[in-house]
Formats: sequence, C-alpha cells, structure tokens
Amino acid sequence: MTDKPLSRQMWHIALPAIVTNISVPMLGLVDSFIMGHLPDPRYLGAIALGAMMISLLYNSVNFLRMATTGFTAQAYGGLSQGTEEGDITKIYLRASLLAMVIGLSFIAIQIPVADITFFLTSADEGVEKLARRYFLIRIWGAPFACLNFVAVGWLLGLHKARAALWIQLVMNISNILLNFLFVYGLGMDVDGVALGTVLAEGLAAILAFRLVLCHNRAFSGLALWSREARHDLFNRREFARLFALNRDIFIRTACLTGSMAAFTILGANMGTTLLAANAILMNLQMVTSYGLDGFAQAAEVMVGKQIGRRSAAGLRKAVLLSGKWALITAILFSLIYWLFGEIFIDALTNIPVVRTTAEHYIIWVIVLPLVSVWSFHLDGIFIGATAGKYMRSGMIISTIIYAASLVVSLPLWHNHGLWLSYSIFMATRALTLARAYPDIYPRP
Repeated sequence: MTDKPLSRQMWHIALPAIVTNISVPMLGLVDSFIMGHLPDPRYLGAIALGAMMISLLYNSVNFLRMATTGFTAQAYGGLSQGTEEGDITKIYLRASLLAMVIGLSFIAIQIPVADITFFLTSADEGVEKLARRYFLIRIWGAPFACLNFVAVGWLLGLHKARAALWIQLVMNISNILLNFLFVYGLGMDVDGVALGTVLAEGLAAILAFRLVLCHNRAFSGLALWSREARHDLFNRREFARLFALNRDIFIRTACLTGSMAAFTILGANMGTTLLAANAILMNLQMVTSYGLDGFAQAAEVMVGKQIGRRSAAGLRKAVLLSGKWALITAILFSLIYWLFGEIFIDALTNIPVVRTTAEHYIIWVIVLPLVSVWSFHLDGIFIGATAGKYMRSGMIISTIIYAASLVVSLPLWHNHGLWLSYSIFMATRALTLARAYPDIYPRP
C-alpha cells in the first residue's frame, strides 16, 4: 500500500479518468443552459426527455468500454506469459465490429423506440414533437459513440489514460462550441443541439481511431488491419468470451438502471418538494460516484494486468493500493458534505421549502460515500478480472434485497426509508462481490 511507483501508475490512470467523468455532467449542464435561455420552456423539457432516451440506450451498452478494458489489460499483462502483441489488436477489432453492429441496430430501431417511449411518458404534445426531432437526429451518432466506448476501453487497458481523456475532452468541447454555433449563430433549437452532438461524436471517433492507430503501431509494430491482426480474428471461442462478458455486464447494468429509476419514481410519488430535494441530494451523490469511479477504472487496469501476469501478489497489491486511495477520497467527500453540504444545497436551489427538505435528509449524502466506495471499487476489480458472472449474480441479488427493503422501510420511514433502501442496495452490491473476491485470484 506504500509502493510509490505503483501509486504513480495508479494516479496516471485515476486522475484522467476522474477529469473525464466530471466532464460528462458538465455537458448536460451546458445543453440545459442553452435551451433554458430560449423563450419556450418546452425546449428544455424536450432536451431532458430526448437525452434520457439516448442515455438509456448508451448506458445499456457501456459493457463495450468495460469488457474491452478488462480483456486488453489482461492481454497487456500477459505479454510476459506468451500473449502476442497481435492478440491485443484483435481485441480492439472484435469489439469494434460488435460496436458497429450495435450502433447500426440503434439506428434501425429508432422509430419503434421513440414510439414506445412517448407512449409511456405521455408528454405534452409540443414537448414530444421537439423531443422526437432531437432523438431522431441524435441517434445517428450511435455508431460513433459505440466505437468511442471501445477505443476508450482499449486505450485504458494499455495504460493510455491521457489519450482516453483527450477523446472525451475533444468531444465535449467541440459539442459545446457547435451547440452555441447552431443555436445562437444559426437560429436552430433542439435540432441544433442534437446535430452538434452527432458531429462532436464523429470528430471524437476520428480522433479515437487515429490514437488507436498510433498506439497500436508503436506498441506492436503492426498496422491495425495487417495480415497478422486479421489472422484468426473471427475465432469462435474468443467471440464467445466477448459475448458472455458483455451479456453479464448488460444484465448487471439493466438491474442498476432499473433500481435508480425506481428511486426516482418512488420519490416522485411522495410529492414535488421531496422529488426536487431528492434530485439535489442525488446530484451530490452522483458527483461522489464520478470521483470514485476514477479509482475503480484504475483498479480495472491494474487488476487486469496482474491477472494477465498470473501474479496473485501483484493483484493483492493493486487492490490494496487503489482501495486505499478510494477510501481516502470517500472520507474527504463525507467531510466536505458534512461541512459544506447546506452551502451546496443553497447554491443549487433558491426555493426555501426545497432547501429545508434537502437539508433534513443530507445525512444520507454524508454517509453514502463511505458505503458506496466499496461497490464502486469492487466493480472495477471484477471488470479487470473479466469476472462478469459474479457482477451479474451480485447485482440481481442486490436488486431483490433493495426491493424487499423498499417494501418494509417505505411505509415505516417514508423518504428516510427510501434513502435507507438505497444505502442497503449499495452495501449489498459490495458484500456480494466481496464474498466472491477470492475466486478471481489467478491459479498457478
């Protein structure tokens, strides 16, 4: 836990990952700012609804990034155990082929997805019309977005976190500039924001491909589509491994997304004031998760590398070191929310009743970093180990316990019961993975 070279290695991964993670919500804030200053509030509602639809689709395929990171890190660590450089190139190519199929499939099903979503939401007719325009433009960026997931995962697996950071920064900065150009310069509205995002995703995909080309040639000396890289590319066994891990992570993510949606829906049923207060508090918890996810991504890379090397001692050291810094960061988050939480709440809303309500429940935001840090960290460990079946099974168990807790605690403690159930959900995620942790150690 005091290994300085390993600490530097971890921070080289974690710090760019944290900056990348924090840049994501900033983009949403800018889009809301642009639409929020147009004359009709329907524009803002349309962006929120359309972005939610895209978010659900993209979140459902974040396994492209996770699985690629795990497989690449293991192959990178396995170079001393007989893995060939060309195998690492094949990981990128196989994942990219899958990403293209998924991205094109999203375009193919855009109309039924839009129809089902608007049927379920029953949005205002004006909002629905604008949101549909936004969604039907944004969806054309899906192949670029999926390819970017793969490129970022592959670069992270090779310890090229700064290159992955550049992809995200170029996409976000160009997106912001293009959105301002199209909306304020060319007089567009939601279609300008959607088009700006598609073009930004395309620019990021071009940069990502260029970075992959350069790092692949520098690493292996091979062209990306060389004969050596194409040899045995469609190996049935390797594709089966890829699909199995992606399936497990998809099920895990679906359970997580459903659990988060249940929190919002149940909060909405308690009234507008509690819904608004919970939204503010959950935003603070999301900031915590973005920060701690940086250490989880460092754990993905470091653990994957040590498993590729088949080094149990190296794996233990990577887990302890990344866990130490994740815990220190979680303690800092709790202290910050304890000392300045009410200031953050006052900055986020000027409605007195919402402020008072949020301050009444802020204790959960103070406690949650110390509870949730373990689930984030263990997620990173198991992704690096490509142990998707444990993540899948653990998340299913956690979701069932979360539902049972809601049934018991909501009638007894109302909104406190909702936050208690969410905390139990996060703790159970960690406990189910901790129980399986010894199984991921490499065998001699």
